Amino acid sequence: MTAFRPEFHRAVQDYLFFLERRYPVKEVLKLICGHYQLTAAERSMLFRGIALPEVCRIREQKYSLAPSPGARFYVDFFNQILIVLSYLAGQLVFISCDGWLRDASGFHGKRIPENLFLRSLRLVYGSLSMPEPEEVVCFADFQIGRVETWTAMAGDVAREVGLCCRIEITDLADKKLIHSENGVLCTADSAIIERSALQVFDLARYTLDRNFNPVYTDLRLVCRQWQHD
Repeated sequence: MTAFRPEFHRAVQDYLFFLERRYPVKEVLKLICGHYQLTAAERSMLFRGIALPEVCRIREQKYSLAPSPGARFYVDFFNQILIVLSYLAGQLVFISCDGWLRDASGFHGKRIPENLFLRSLRLVYGSLSMPEPEEVVCFADFQIGRVETWTAMAGDVAREVGLCCRIEITDLADKKLIHSENGVLCTADSAIIERSALQVFDLARYTLDRNFNPVYTDLRLVCRQWQHD
């Protein structure tokens, strides 16, 4: 577990202060990250992992860490695969103050290691195959580099593990996930979680928990400190 620097603690306190008063998020992030000279990982944790208590409570009502046997799963493909890949690469993954596992690696905008992507696929698809789902529908953002290569690999892995999986490459991945019905959502994207009516399965964390013995950095410890002060 990563120990938080005093500067990060103060940054979280200030960030929550400004969020509560509805200041523009981008401007607040720029100000706080610059003022406390946060590292790239700390910046990512602040932006992706910290939210107001009332927002966290809304998200937590949809949270699930147990797979639903026989359900249809709608998967935010790159979002979930890259969290697992980040862990395999030795990069920081953390539990956000809303309970979801997220990563601070930045692989989303960088060159993805093919060997780790393949291993992540096998782990995630192996986890999805265990509850014997009715169907798995993955939405893959077409803007990700080499998307055809990654989704072709996913098709091969699905056949290996006997998973009934359909992958759709689209520029409307977020919208399609938000409007999916009659199933379970798999994503750590906070905007999708808030706007979807479905329960959300923390697939990435479930995958890591069943294959390893991870000890996560937990931002809830920091959030609770300032909420109680």
